[in-house]
Amino acid sequence: MSRRMSRTLAATLAAILAAGLGMSGGAAMAASGAKLKQFRVPTDASQPRDITNGSDGNRWFTEGTEFDAAPAKIGRITPAGEITEFAPGVEDGCNLCILTDIERGQGDLLYVTSNDPTLMRFDVGTQAFATPVAMPNNIALGGSLAVHGDSVWITDFNNDVVWRYDTVTGTFASFAANNPSDVAVDAAGNAWFTEPQANIESSNIGRIDAVTGTVTRTVVTPAARAITVSPVDGKVWFSVRFTTHGVGFVDPANGNAVTFFPVANTGPNGIAAGADGSIWFTQEITGNAASITNAGVITEGRAVKGSEPAGITVAPDGDPWYAMREADKIGTLLLP
Repeated sequence: MSRRMSRTLAATLAAILAAGLGMSGGAAMAASGAKLKQFRVPTDASQPRDITNGSDGNRWFTEGTEFDAAPAKIGRITPAGEITEFAPGVEDGCNLCILTDIERGQGDLLYVTSNDPTLMRFDVGTQAFATPVAMPNNIALGGSLAVHGDSVWITDFNNDVVWRYDTVTGTFASFAANNPSDVAVDAAGNAWFTEPQANIESSNIGRIDAVTGTVTRTVVTPAARAITVSPVDGKVWFSVRFTTHGVGFVDPANGNAVTFFPVANTGPNGIAAGADGSIWFTQEITGNAASITNAGVITEGRAVKGSEPAGITVAPDGDPWYAMREADKIGTLLLP
């Protein structure tokens, strides 16, 4: 049986079992057969935070998120766990910066944001930073990133906008947003973003039409923060971790209907979609990564107390990789 078929069968059996036992949305199951592997980052107090897939088949992540901790770096981790670090300088767009996000662009480029008003770029092929792109003004705060084709989407808390950087023309366009937190792009190139600071109990998930630039919003209760889009069914998934904890989705195919699965005090944080439509998220308080189905059945990986995992990505083979911020490690779940 192929790996993909075995995973599909396992998911089906889990759903059947959940239905048979009368499990409610958000109920959790232990990960059966998934093996947690952890790799320590060479720099002490590195605080790895965000992670993405590179064009070279490796995972790339950010380090050094506080002025009094380790300096800002990006790291490369191979599937075998070998880590190499690269430190940006002032000429690369980092002036004592705190890194925010990292995302794969076209070709061999990685884009990196920070609290400096520059969009940093790293060439995976040459293993060197490329010339940075100046943001539209000197108060721009590069936040979360999403890339689709020639468009690089960037949230900017300071300017209350989501920027779209056109890599062909080298120009920026702005779209008004209320303290945007995270951004993701669907298969058609439409950008989706969260506005969690509008109200701690509720928020908006906004959509920017890729063609017209029209912004529409869906009210989400409770307040959504991190966001991802399933490449299979187009559902827009989000995580919540304030007065209520949980994971949910907006369904564009059903009039943007909102479905939410509350969980215990686990601290849902980063969230990512796999190519097969699997949804994975980190649980900062519990200290692990977990997957969730459309029916709300959660399968949890082994927890590491005090690790406070943050960003997460899903490798092409389906295994989730995530940044264990307080443990100074990168973790992955090797699925059966």
